Amino acid sequence: MAQGPHWARKKENGSYLAIRCLLALYKYGGKYLLLLALAPVLLYFIIRDGTARRASLTYLHRLHNYFGAQSPFSHQPGFKLAYCHFWQFAHATLAKIDAWSGKLDGRMVHYGGSVGFEHIMQQQKGAVLIGSHLGNLEVCRALVRSKYPVKINVLAHTRHAAAFNRILKESNHAVDLELIEVTELTPAVSIRLSDCVERGELVVIVGDRISALTPERAIWADFLGKPAPFAVGPWVLASVLQCPVYLMFCLSEGKGFNLIFEPFAEQLLLPRKSRQQALQKIIECYASQLELMACRYPLQWFNFYDFWQLPEATQQKESTGDLSS
Repeated sequence: MAQGPHWARKKENGSYLAIRCLLALYKYGGKYLLLLALAPVLLYFIIRDGTARRASLTYLHRLHNYFGAQSPFSHQPGFKLAYCHFWQFAHATLAKIDAWSGKLDGRMVHYGGSVGFEHIMQQQKGAVLIGSHLGNLEVCRALVRSKYPVKINVLAHTRHAAAFNRILKESNHAVDLELIEVTELTPAVSIRLSDCVERGELVVIVGDRISALTPERAIWADFLGKPAPFAVGPWVLASVLQCPVYLMFCLSEGKGFNLIFEPFAEQLLLPRKSRQQALQKIIECYASQLELMACRYPLQWFNFYDFWQLPEATQQKESTGDLSS
């Protein structure tokens, strides 16, 4: 099978000027006028961007077939459902803008996990929050920061969304103060984040995208019925920081959001002699949680690339890569 492009090399859809015009329409015309204008724009992009369209349909088909009678869809997904998938992504983008412009508040939030954010704060120590591209982490970060005096440091690869991030920054100068642009987890990054945890701050990193520089350094775990590559970096970092680890999701639900925090480990341990086996077990557990959440919120999965394929891999599928760093 031909290898697809790496997610980090996928160019941003839409120029700075085009995004600026749409946001001006939102500001002066309101959400519904903007959504009306977005309808044909989304149709254009879903037709033009074959890679994203195929990725959407692949994901929707896998989810439907994997869950069978429990599938959230009544029939095999087609173009219409893929369009709805993109439509949800547009709504999520608007929610980010609303969150950082102060249009969202705590009354719109429901805590649906086994622990609330208050529990994490009561521990009075730093923690790692492992997120994903299922849901809207930016909304979660904005809502939490508006209510709690805690600094949240987000490790992100933002170069593929430069125009949108630039506009967010212009609308609110505090938006990306805690965004840490990383392409790989170096000792310098680990030291910086260790200091953050020592100060009682939170570190957020997504666990569902492979490394931007070394995609072959991944561990394969079943996801929706087929092995998919998952990054080892987030879990290695969490073990190095020696602090509690939680899974975090922020899903749109009704007119508000369901913020879900689930304890994952009081401290991740990666024994030297069984490091690979420990990572395999950790990532399999994470993948199973993603599956369950994807079934509950199927159209809020925003990985528009071939998730089950290792791009430009230099090793065979069975290999886990060099896990020594």
